[in-house]
Amino acid sequence: MKKILIITAVLFTYAAAFSQEAPAKKTKTLSIGPSVGFGHTGIRNTSGTDIFKPSWSAGVIFNYSSHKHVGFAADVLWSMEGGRVESAGSESDLTLQYIRVPLKFAYYFGDFEDNLRPKITVGPSMGFLIDAVSDSDIEGGSKVNVRSFYKNFDVGVNASIGFNWKLATNIWLNTDFNYYTGLTTIRDNQYNSNFGVKLGVAFGL
Repeated sequence: MKKILIITAVLFTYAAAFSQEAPAKKTKTLSIGPSVGFGHTGIRNTSGTDIFKPSWSAGVIFNYSSHKHVGFAADVLWSMEGGRVESAGSESDLTLQYIRVPLKFAYYFGDFEDNLRPKITVGPSMGFLIDAVSDSDIEGGSKVNVRSFYKNFDVGVNASIGFNWKLATNIWLNTDFNYYTGLTTIRDNQYNSNFGVKLGVAFGL
C-alpha cells in the first residue's frame, strides 16, 4: 500500500510540472460525465478452468488537463467483478461488487484542437467491497452470501489505451480499453483481474 501511495505521488508531481501550458483556445481543462463499462472478469490462482464471466461498471468520470499532453483522470464506479470456474464437471460462480476508484495518469497525443486524441493511462485502482455472492452447481444452484470470507479493500494497477472524440464544443466521447490486475489478495492467495471497454461522455466545466 505504501508503494502505491508513493507511485501516485510521483505521478501527480510529474504532471504538475507540465501543467503551466494552457490551451491556445478556450478549451475546458476539467470535464465530468457518466460512463458505463463491459468486459471479462476473473480471479487469479483459483483451481479449475477459467470461464468467461461478464463484468459491468457504471459511474462518473473526471478528466483534468491543462497541458496538451499530460493530464489526470479519475473514476467513481460501481463495478461487478469476481470469477467463474469449471472444475470436475461443475461450475462455481463468484460475484463481487465494489465501489471502485481508479486514479489515472494520462498521456494524450495530438493537440487540444484535434477532434480525435489517442491516449494511454496508468495508475492505482482502489476497490471497496459492498457484496459477495457464490453460486455453485455443487450447492444445487443456490446463492450464498460469502462477504465475510473476502477482504473489504482491494488495490491494484489499472492501465488503458483509448481515445477522446470531440462530439461538440467541450463535449467528448471517452473510450478506454482497460486492464486491471490486483496487487493485494482478496482471500488466501487469490487476486482480482479483469479487462474490458469503458465508454463515457464528458462535459467541460
